[in-house]
Amino acid sequence: MVPRDASLAQDRRGFMGRLAGVFFFGSGLLSIASLPLAASDLDVVGTAVVSGLAVVAGAVIWRLPWDSWPPRASLALVPLGFALIAAGNYYGGSQVHTYGVFFVVAFVWIGLAHPPWISLAMAPFASVAYVAPLFHIPGNVAVGIGTAAVTIPVCVLVGESLSRATQRFFRTQEALHKEREVAAGLRQLDQMKTLFLSTVSHELRAPVTISRGHLEVLSPEPSPQEVRTTASLVVDELDRMGRMLEDLTTLVRVEDRGFLHLHKVDLSGFVLEVAEKAKALLNGRLHVGDLSRSAPASVDRDRLTQALLNLLHNAAVHAQTASHVELGLHKEPAWWRLEVADDGSGLEPGSEGRVFEAFETGRGSAGSGLGLAIVRGVAEAHGGSAGVVNRPGHGATFWIRVPRGPRDEPATNGR
Repeated sequence: MVPRDASLAQDRRGFMGRLAGVFFFGSGLLSIASLPLAASDLDVVGTAVVSGLAVVAGAVIWRLPWDSWPPRASLALVPLGFALIAAGNYYGGSQVHTYGVFFVVAFVWIGLAHPPWISLAMAPFASVAYVAPLFHIPGNVAVGIGTAAVTIPVCVLVGESLSRATQRFFRTQEALHKEREVAAGLRQLDQMKTLFLSTVSHELRAPVTISRGHLEVLSPEPSPQEVRTTASLVVDELDRMGRMLEDLTTLVRVEDRGFLHLHKVDLSGFVLEVAEKAKALLNGRLHVGDLSRSAPASVDRDRLTQALLNLLHNAAVHAQTASHVELGLHKEPAWWRLEVADDGSGLEPGSEGRVFEAFETGRGSAGSGLGLAIVRGVAEAHGGSAGVVNRPGHGATFWIRVPRGPRDEPATNGR
């Protein structure tokens, strides 16, 4: 995703490039339209050719991808503009001053599109473009140079004034956008806090209520069987609360630098170990892909095990109609991709990104909605990412990417 500031800068570059195209195109059309009103010594053919070139240049400039080029790229248009103005002046006859307005247009664009001091830097080029034709056309050269001595400084003044005003405007605009983003972030944080408190209170209230209810209905002199049954149920509910609190702790700590304890691991052997632990979850439906190659990586075994088991548990709960679930390991140019794929009913269309949000439980789920959020957190803590390829009606493939280890570093299956 492109950051907002970068997107604004791209839009600005695209707009300024197209504005240059409008200036070229419009100036060419204006010159053609004013031919009947021009001086008697004007070279009609030469002026028409120059004006036509300006129109063509404007049409081409409009279509160029300025938003994907650096800001300074559009400075290449300035010499082209000055050259066309000089050529128009050359063929324009004795009325030299009529072409001074085109220099003003050029410096207006420079001031809008570029930072301060660029207009001043362009002044020598503009002076040459203004003065050079004077030596080849009828008239008083000294008068023409005197006109240039006034016109070019005025153009620079206009350009610099516009540049500074434009820079201030854009800084104000960017500050306003940042304030809006901060306000939006605070609103989102407040919403997350409310959701967190309501969800946690609900999830913790249920086991407390269940445990208290069974304890309250115990008879004054309960039988050993009643005590065992009630104690077992209370312990199960306490375990459930403990797992949720542990998941919350993991989610809170996931951005802590000390969260991971990295070791060099061969992921092929690691995947086999995880598959062995997950056999009971999937009742024989789990299959493991090809693990013949060595797959060295620097990972936290415990956290990555937790993430993969969360994905496998997710498949066991949500893909109960799947005939099999496959745990695989695939090599990419800079990553190892661990996958849990099933051929169940898949996710609801449009929910692919949302399922990794905290407390997003999905359809028909009774869980806390923290499992996939932890998966994403663990992947990102490793410098990788997590996602899903959804095939509605045909299953889903959840994946985790972790960076590949250097080829010359040995990996171990053990701790």
